[in-house]
Amino acid sequence: MVTTVAESETAPTGVDQSEIDRVLEGRTLIIASNRGPVTFSFEDDGTFSARKGSGGLVTAVSAIARDRRPIWIAAAMTEGDRARTELAQRTGEGLISPPGGGSEFRLRFVVPTANAYRGYYNEISNPLLWFLQHYLWDTPRSPDITAETWRAWHEGYVAVNRLFAEEIVAACEHCTEPPVIMLQDYHLYLCGGFVRETMPDAVLQHFVHIPWPDPDYWRLLPLAMRQAICEGMLGNDVVGFQTPAHARSFMYTCESYVPGASIDYAGRSVVWNGHRTEVRAYPISIDTAAVRRAAYSKEARAHDRYLPNHWNEFTVLRVDRAEPSKNIVRGFLAFDRFLEAHEEFQGRVNFVTIMVPSRMDVEEYKTYLDDVSATVGRINARYANVETGWQPIHMIMGENYPRALAAMKWYDVLLVNSIIDGMNLVAKEGALLNERNGVLILSEGAGAAIQLGDDALMIAPADIEGTAEAIYQALIMPLHERRRRAERLRRIVENDDVGMWFREQLGDIVRYAIRPDAENRERGLDAVAADPAPVPATRPN
Repeated sequence: MVTTVAESETAPTGVDQSEIDRVLEGRTLIIASNRGPVTFSFEDDGTFSARKGSGGLVTAVSAIARDRRPIWIAAAMTEGDRARTELAQRTGEGLISPPGGGSEFRLRFVVPTANAYRGYYNEISNPLLWFLQHYLWDTPRSPDITAETWRAWHEGYVAVNRLFAEEIVAACEHCTEPPVIMLQDYHLYLCGGFVRETMPDAVLQHFVHIPWPDPDYWRLLPLAMRQAICEGMLGNDVVGFQTPAHARSFMYTCESYVPGASIDYAGRSVVWNGHRTEVRAYPISIDTAAVRRAAYSKEARAHDRYLPNHWNEFTVLRVDRAEPSKNIVRGFLAFDRFLEAHEEFQGRVNFVTIMVPSRMDVEEYKTYLDDVSATVGRINARYANVETGWQPIHMIMGENYPRALAAMKWYDVLLVNSIIDGMNLVAKEGALLNERNGVLILSEGAGAAIQLGDDALMIAPADIEGTAEAIYQALIMPLHERRRRAERLRRIVENDDVGMWFREQLGDIVRYAIRPDAENRERGLDAVAADPAPVPATRPN
């Protein structure tokens, strides 16, 4: 018997907000992630200041869970974080509230040693897992799993995941009902299994923000590592991914590397060691109201005074972190090819790139940024017109979110040609904010392609010639067609914002982890045993 994938793999859970509120009433919500919602600084006068993060997860939890005041567990990233944790331990404070009061978060920090954190983050999470999950390794040459890699795994990744699990368990000590624990991303793959060992009744969910490659690519890691990662994830009640394809890849990987795992592809679940894990897709989005406020804030409007200096009759824009998965060099090579093939656009089009340096402590990222800069230099040298002062590529470096949002309002073409992305929120931010009926050129490798692909110009990420042609087609597209596409993209983003993303996860936690467990306890049944027998581990056609 061959099973098939369910027709709607991202369908609503059928659990409405009122039921979510009723079921979760009295349960503590715990979020765990490598980076927390707040970073502390220690001031000269002995006080602490705090800066709130602006990531999608922070805004989602802020918007949805404010009334529950969740406990957020994160690694201490700064000296201020560590000093604030030490103060809390000395005073018996337990949970840390950011300065000013009224915060929607309560904090606990994991404080690993410098060596442990370096192994966990700089050697395993980045670059090993990040590069593997984005299909970025030059496999004939790298990665090399050495004794140092194994040391970083055991003394870094495994050790820090245990610290997170211990901190989560400690945070649950005084809970009368099992709390809802939501783990985030590739840094914490082992954490769910460690928590389950100590708290068999825990309600655990893990969301992976980056792609999940197919089983063959996971073979770059030793069997013990990839098996531990899968088994750690199967400690959760629900695991979530950005796309149905990533969710299916996870099930394929469990089938390949977890002895005794039973996979139900039609029902999208894995049973292992008597525990059922639901596998779902939750495409992350943006907080549309917050993004609009930021784009039209005083800080963003200040950039309107000088950004037009970079525009031209036609403007191509990209906004990215400077990392290999974003495929920046090929995007510039495609623009080079476009200018070569369509000389009539020379002097009339500018390619504006807003780039944020990323992970400069990782050698591969530093090398890639050098490649980007060299490519830009060569193209500008080839086409720049000294008499008119025109140069084709304008590169703006540095992290400034309001500036990036301000720029998105004015592009004619937004280029998103990433090799592979979990989602790519730039595509959604641009679609929401643009005021010129700009055309989105979108890579098939971006998770956003599933939602936005019908109204974008789709490209294969390695197809330089095809990307050059897409730029040309976008610039000559009739206004009515540009407007139709832009309006549909905007509606899609508005109708599926980050609040829905978070509610869908809470709904599935209620549906699959809390309600069945409560019903089965009333009937005196084991939760897994009460379910129908899983379908044999047969992949769908």
